[in-house]
Order: sequence, then C-alpha cells, then structure tokens
Amino acid sequence: MSEKNVVEIFSAPKAPRYIIIFLLIFYCLTNFSHRNWTNDQGPIRGVIKWDVISYYAYLPAVFIYHDLSLDFTENPDFVNDNKFWYQKTEKGKKVIITSMGLSYMYAPFFFTAHILAPVFKQTRDGFQSVYQFFLIFGGLFYVGFGFYFLWKLLVRYFPPAVSTITLLLIGMGTNLYYYSTHEAAMSHVYNFSLIVLFLYLLVRWYDSPGWKNSVLLGLVYGLIVLIRPTNVLLIICLLFWEVDSGEALMERMRFLVRKIPLILLMVGGFLLPWIPQFFYWKEVSGSFLYNSYSEVGSAFYFDNPHLLDFLFSYRKGWFVYTPLMLFAVLGLIPLYRVKRGLFYAIVPYLAIMIYVFSSWWSWWTGGSFGIRSMVDLMAIMALPLAAFVTWLFNKGGRFLKVGFVLLVFVVFLNVFQTWQYKEGLIHGTGMTKHSYWTIFLRAADRYGYWQNLTEPDFELARKGIYVYNLIIAADEPLKELTEVEGKLLILREVNGDRQLSRDLRRYCKRTGEGQQETLDMVVDRIYLERMNK
Repeated sequence: MSEKNVVEIFSAPKAPRYIIIFLLIFYCLTNFSHRNWTNDQGPIRGVIKWDVISYYAYLPAVFIYHDLSLDFTENPDFVNDNKFWYQKTEKGKKVIITSMGLSYMYAPFFFTAHILAPVFKQTRDGFQSVYQFFLIFGGLFYVGFGFYFLWKLLVRYFPPAVSTITLLLIGMGTNLYYYSTHEAAMSHVYNFSLIVLFLYLLVRWYDSPGWKNSVLLGLVYGLIVLIRPTNVLLIICLLFWEVDSGEALMERMRFLVRKIPLILLMVGGFLLPWIPQFFYWKEVSGSFLYNSYSEVGSAFYFDNPHLLDFLFSYRKGWFVYTPLMLFAVLGLIPLYRVKRGLFYAIVPYLAIMIYVFSSWWSWWTGGSFGIRSMVDLMAIMALPLAAFVTWLFNKGGRFLKVGFVLLVFVVFLNVFQTWQYKEGLIHGTGMTKHSYWTIFLRAADRYGYWQNLTEPDFELARKGIYVYNLIIAADEPLKELTEVEGKLLILREVNGDRQLSRDLRRYCKRTGEGQQETLDMVVDRIYLERMNK
C-alpha cells in the first residue's frame, strides 16, 4: 500500500469514528474473554479489589449502609471480606485512604447496577457481580469519550490522517489498553479521559473565554486533582499552552490579569467537587485538609528520585513496557520546530511529573503492568507522538517504511506483553533483566524466569530504603552460617552497595536516626527475609 493510499484511508471523514469503534470493540472483546466481574477468588474480587476498594467505598457506605463513618463494619453480623479498607485517624475515627473523586465517576454505573441487581437475582450489597460488571463497562464508556475528544484535540494541530493514526497508536500501543480492560476500575482511564477533556476545554477557553467555559474547565480540573492530587501540576499546561516566545508569555500574563473574574469562576468550579471531601476530612480528622496517605506511611522522597529505574529498568521502566513512548519523546524534536507553543507547555510538565512519580516511595507503582501512573499522561503524549508521525510522512521513502514497521512492532509488543502480564509471564513488581529476556515474546514459562525475579522489601521502601530480594529462592549458603556470621556477610554486602548506602544516609538525615542503629535495622530485616524464604 502506497503512502498516498494510507493518507487517503486515514483522512476519510469517517475514519476516526471507525477507529474508535474498532478500539471499543477490541476492548469489549478483551473484557468478555476474561469476564473479570465473575472472577472472584475467595475474598479477592475480580474488579473491586486493591486500590479500587477504597476508591469505591464511598458509594456503598453512603447509599447502601448509610454510614460514612464505617462504624457498621464493627457489627457482628457484617462480614468485611475485603469490602472496606480503612485506617484510624488521631481522633480514632475510620478514614478511607483515597479521595472520593472516582466515586463521582463510578456513580452513574453504580446506580444502574443497584437498580438492576434484583433483575439478575443478586443482593443489593454493592459488591455482587452486577456492580463489578458496570464498573468495567463504565471504564469503557469513559475511554470512548476520551478517544473522541482526543481526536478533536489532535485534529486542531495535525492533519486528519496523522490524528487518526495517532489515536489508533495510543489506543493499541500503550498500557491504556490494559487499564481500560483488565483493571478498568482503576483511576487511570478516568484521568486519561478527564485530561483529554481538560485540554479540549482549555483550548476552547483561550479561544472564547466566558463564564460557562471557565466554570466547566475549573470543574474538570478540580475533579482530575481530586482523583489524583499530583495532577494539580496540569496548571503548567493551563498557564503556558501555546505560548511560544517571551513576548507571547508576557501577553499571556496580561491576558490572565484581564480575565481575573473568569479565573475566580474557574477556581470556584475547581473547588466544587472538593466540598464534600473537605467536610469528610473535617469530620474524621478535625481538619479540612488531610493527608490520608500518611496513615499508611506512604511518602515522596524528592531527595532520592529513581529516574533511570522509572524510565529504563526491567522492573517497570516506562520505555521498556510502553516503548511507543520512546517515539513520542523523539517527537518532541519536530514538535519544537512546528508547534513550539505546545513544546514549551508539554516538556516542563512531563519532566516534573516524571520527577514526582519517580520520587514516590513505590516508584514502580505497586503491582502493575508498566508504570501505570503515566497512563494519565497519554493525552499529553499523543501530541508529540503525532508530531513524530507527521515527521515520518514528511520524510517519506525508507524513513516512513522503517518507522511504520517499528510502530507496528511496538503496538504488537504492547498487546502481547499485556497478555503475558495477565497470564503471569510478566511479574507485577519483580522483573529483572534475566527474567525479562527469558520470556521475551514467549507464550510459556521457561526455567530462569521465576528463579531470577526479585521483589522490593516494601517495609524498607516506605522508609526510602530500597532492597530487592529473590522471590522464590532460598539463600541456602546463608542458612549454613550462624546468625552472627550471616549478618556479618549481609553487612559487607550492604556496605559494598553504593546506592543502598546512600539510601541509608538519606534516611538518617531525614529522621535523625543514628547510622549504626539504621544499619543494624536493615541488616536484621534482610537476614530475616532471606532466612524465611
């Protein structure tokens, strides 16, 4: 097929509609092939599990049990089999760790399930399969919504063929696919779609600033931040979108000063979804602002970002498990040349978000396929990716052929590795170089995969100290030594590990703990972990 034919096919007026329909059908088939809403394994549900338990908790607590204090969980007749997770505040009250933003997004599908539960002869408890089914397909609704507005955003800056191809690449070539299907109730597909809408409204606001656009833009921004507070950094895009020079920056500042009344309306829209959250925090903690994550020891360590691990490691590297983003980053070069105003907004936002995410205590973002926190940014990264595709078309010839072969391969690799992850052939936290290449493009386990997986010590990681232990292999030589000899051996290993030694020094500086006391704590912890394998 010639370059001209490709352009004609993807430039057709109905091409984006067909691409969106294709993606949604593909996602839908994936959902029905796994039927996660029926895959409860004991107390671990197929959909309402892990973080989703907390995201979702507000809805059944308020509308089924009528008690946001969660005191009903102490009722002897109530079986809390992973229905509600909570921590205790200093006031002794139960607090849901996550904020309630996702419950807003879930709500239409929760109420639909609640109405239909008797039709399917299921109990209206908020946790039956009908509720889980509608959560999955709620995610499908939102991602379809996001795809539509992503195309509308892309076509503003790029030719229709490029915009449609980019839409297909984002939908098939990133872990947005995984988090729109296998774990569709997680936060990422929702924030992807909201960020697309935010950018679309942002462009509209600068084109036609008015009170409706101001309130709506603020409302969407507030909801995005309520779901994931780190996304407050979208203010970088809000301020610098399409600012391409120093003169344009000064004009932008003058424009914003002139629009202060509209900005105040935007702030009001931003705060609107936060009002119930403020009152909830006030009730459980005594303060309108409350860091609930502090209750579980979670923290950012900005003095110890794992930038290289975050981007390139076999454990979870962004470019390893979402290699399409390498092309998106390369696309920043042509984006600078042709859409400098987008470049100046995207680059600082991307750089700061990577720094922030790589500074989180669990820089690998828990058990996940790839760096799941970066799924939120796929709307932003679609723009430099489109610039890269445009560059390929402009180059033509061999560049275009080789480029598209590579793009097709990374799309295939993403779909295949998604399948591998779901089948347990890519571990959620423990991948190493040896394990990765042992199962690369393979459909079955091979010797050397499990034997080389290493998992972070989560207790130490919460302190900003990173130790990785083999998952299944026992340390047989260590067991042949006495406890004193074993700990001396580990002590020599710790002292010889420069990165670990730096982690210990940073920990001592942050906490005021003594170096010897800290060293003994780490050696004891490593010794116990290895001996108990």
